Amino acid sequence: MACSPWRAFFSTIIITDHYHRLEKVHQILRIWTLPLQELARVPLWTEREIGRHLTTLERLQAENNALRHELLGQAALVQQATLLTRDLTRLHALMQLGSTPRFTGRVCRLISSARNPFVQKVLLEGGESQGIQAGSPVLTDQGLMGQITRVYPDESEVTLISNRNLTIPVEIERTGLRTLAMGTGHQGELSLPYVPSQTDVKVGDLLLTSGIDGLYPRGLTVATLTSVTRHPSSAFVEITARVNAGTDTYPDVLVMAPNTAFQNLPPLDNPPHPPIHKKP
Repeated sequence: MACSPWRAFFSTIIITDHYHRLEKVHQILRIWTLPLQELARVPLWTEREIGRHLTTLERLQAENNALRHELLGQAALVQQATLLTRDLTRLHALMQLGSTPRFTGRVCRLISSARNPFVQKVLLEGGESQGIQAGSPVLTDQGLMGQITRVYPDESEVTLISNRNLTIPVEIERTGLRTLAMGTGHQGELSLPYVPSQTDVKVGDLLLTSGIDGLYPRGLTVATLTSVTRHPSSAFVEITARVNAGTDTYPDVLVMAPNTAFQNLPPLDNPPHPPIHKKP
C-alpha cells in the first residue's frame, strides 16, 4: 500500500528530530569519553618518547665514546711530544758538552740494562766499529754514569759507578776534601768508607771527580750525599750518596775518549819553583 505524502513528511520530521537528539547524545558521549581516549593514547605516547629518549641517549653515548677516544689519542700525542721535547733538551745538552774541548766524545744511546739488578751494567749502541774504546768514561747531562769495560763490534758494555767493583777518586765540592767513592752494588748508590769522623761533611754535599786517577776529568758531577752517620766507636764516618746520573731517565749518553784526564787537568794553584842554577 502506497504511503501518503503527509505520512512521509511527518516521518521525515520525526527522523530528523531523532537524529538531532542522537547527535547531542553523541557529543555528550564524546566529551565523557575524551579522557578515556587520551588515557588510551598514553602507552603509545610513552613508547614513542622512550624510544626517542633511548635513541638520543645512544647517540650521546656514541659521541661521548668518540670524544673520549679522541681525547686519549690527543693525550698520548701530548705525552709523546713532552717526552720527545725532554729527550731533545737532554740530547742538546750532551751535544754541547761533547763539543767542548775538555769533554770531546761521542753521543750513544742506551740499549738495555743487565737482567741481574745487582750487576749494575748496561749496553750502549756503538762499539769498536764506531771507535768506542774500553776505559772510556760515560756521562749524562747530569754527571758521571760509568765506564766502558767491554767493547763489541757494534755494542759496548758500561759498568755503572754504583757497581761494587768500581772505585772513583772524588772531592767534596763545598770543602775540597778528596777521598774515594765506592759502589755498593745497589742501584744508584755509593759509599765513602774512608772519611775521618772529625771531617766537615753533611747531607746534601755534592761529590765531584777529583781527576787524580787519570781516567775521569776533574769536576764531573758524581753524586749527592744522602746519609752521614757518626759512630763513637768508629774512626770513620758512615756516608752514603745518591748518583746524580741515572740510567732510567737518560736514553742518550756521552762516551768520552779514554785516558785524557791528565791532559785536561786545570793548572796547579802553586806553580813549580824555577830551576836553581848552581855557580860554576
